[in-house]
Amino acid sequence: MTAQPRLSIGLPVYNGEEYLAESLDALLGQTYEDFELVICDNASTDGTQDICRKYTEQDSRIRYLRLPRNIGATPNHNHVLAESRGELFKWASHDDLYAR
Repeated sequence: MTAQPRLSIGLPVYNGEEYLAESLDALLGQTYEDFELVICDNASTDGTQDICRKYTEQDSRIRYLRLPRNIGATPNHNHVLAESRGELFKWASHDDLYAR
């Protein structure tokens, strides 16, 4: 069993392929490293799943969850929060960039 991360970053996403990789690069490039990144894909129909799986293979801090059907934005946000294990929590977006 892995240690509980200090911080959980929750990233709900639906059809975010256009900016998702840039956002993930910015989040994963932080100087603070004791975090998990919980991505919940709300049954995207674009390339979001492929991007998330690629990043999950490259970084063990990522937990990728894919819903079998679109449950709506608010329930997807709630699902991300419920799946988070960190003592602290921060929201992230698939189309935002983050400074180090």
